[in-house]
Amino acid sequence: MWPRPILAAHRCKRNLAVQVPSFMRRVRANTDIAAWRIVDGEAVIVHAVSSAYYGLNSTGTFIWESIVSEPLASHDIADRVTTQFGVAGHSIRDEVEAFLASLAAEGLTCEATGAPITTPADAAPARPNASGPFVPPRLARFGELEQLVLSGE
Repeated sequence: MWPRPILAAHRCKRNLAVQVPSFMRRVRANTDIAAWRIVDGEAVIVHAVSSAYYGLNSTGTFIWESIVSEPLASHDIADRVTTQFGVAGHSIRDEVEAFLASLAAEGLTCEATGAPITTPADAAPARPNASGPFVPPRLARFGELEQLVLSGE
């Protein structure tokens, strides 16, 4: 069974009274509207409002699981990806930013409110190369669940 969306304490910030610099903004998975499961090491996400469904590759899944467990700033996510996959370089941060933008465009993430920004000392220990080799994180939209069900596939 799919996990129910959690309508709890970490709601998305709707109106920002104070502008926060982009590097300090924390993002979290929008679990109010996204149900997800890991299938063969990759996340499958269903948008509860639009019924669109998505797939994430292994790097995208690692990022998704990180922002489901706690709100993170993009630079913290990039640091975790660097540690997890044993990669380095400025392109990692760009890849993470592009991936987060694609999630946000689909309504799957939102800006977090409340909790402090995670520092590297607070971050959970990574398991180097536990997720396989690094591939740029990707979100693939497969369509709408209703169409899939009606098609009989």
